Amino acid sequence: MKTISRLFPFCLAVFLLLNSTSPAAEKEKAAENKPAKPPSLVEVVEIAKGEAEPMLEFVGTVYYARKSSVAAEVEGVVEKVFFEEGYRIKKDEPLVSLESEILDTIINGTRADYELVLVELQQGEKELKRREPLYKEGSVSESSYDEYYFKTKILQNRAMSIKASLDKLLLEKKKKIIRAPFDALVIQKNAEKGEWVDDGGVVALVADDSEVDVIVDVPAEVLQYLQEGRQIEVAAGELKLKGKFLSFVPKGDIATRTFSVKVRLKNPNKLVEGMEARALLPSSSRRESLLVPRDALVVKFGQNVVFVEEDGKAKMVPVQVQGYSGLLVGIEGPELEAGMQVVVKGNERLFGGEQLAIRQ
Repeated sequence: MKTISRLFPFCLAVFLLLNSTSPAAEKEKAAENKPAKPPSLVEVVEIAKGEAEPMLEFVGTVYYARKSSVAAEVEGVVEKVFFEEGYRIKKDEPLVSLESEILDTIINGTRADYELVLVELQQGEKELKRREPLYKEGSVSESSYDEYYFKTKILQNRAMSIKASLDKLLLEKKKKIIRAPFDALVIQKNAEKGEWVDDGGVVALVADDSEVDVIVDVPAEVLQYLQEGRQIEVAAGELKLKGKFLSFVPKGDIATRTFSVKVRLKNPNKLVEGMEARALLPSSSRRESLLVPRDALVVKFGQNVVFVEEDGKAKMVPVQVQGYSGLLVGIEGPELEAGMQVVVKGNERLFGGEQLAIRQ
């Protein structure tokens, strides 16, 4: 009985040892059973050799290309304002109306004078017409004929004068309604009901936001590489846009020795004056470089990289951007050569070392 008691712990230990597996063995077994990762499907192109134009990014500000300080052509008290800041308005849409009660009274009086002189003119012409044959027959004197002849001329000129005054008053009444000069966005409101507006007084500041200008300050040496109409890449937030170099202000800032460059672009209705924008401008003449499509360039760990195919696997190569040539980007990186295969699609999922399946 004592012998059995001594053997029981030994047998139990042997049993547990035979039925247990070490953690390392478990991991090795799991790795053997784990299915292999399929190769990454990618598209590749050959690295080419060519010329690229070095570029620098300059920070600028967005401005509306066309703004107008809408002014009153006649004076008066504001009767009604039809807009608020931020409103979108159409061309010829009323912005402000001025009171015209006094003007209406003057118009009525002038119109009555005009109608009266027309009646007098009609009477004079009728009497002149009646006397003309009598004068030719010698039945009336020359002085009597001349009296009605010159009276008619005076009435004709008086009618023309009053008609011109009436037209001026009617035009002034029309100008009592101040209208939008073009389709625009209201930036500033300068009039309220009951305020007096002088002729020439500004009632609103409006802007056509269909086009915007990005103005950036650049050193003088950049100007020689900018030609009118040249396409310029502009980034504003997440927006990637294309504009055209319009002009530069031919007066530099003495303190910074920089010049303001204007790039005009269509507004996708997301740009507002005062926003930051970044323009990619040429900084020197073209130079020889390795060229790849822009899609080949990705950012990994805060650095520009490309992935090249090497022995069927992806190899990550950090690169420096040297410039641009149309849709291609000039790069420089260790061990990169023309003719190597660079990944242009599917590279955003790579980190280096993956097996590649190249789509033909």
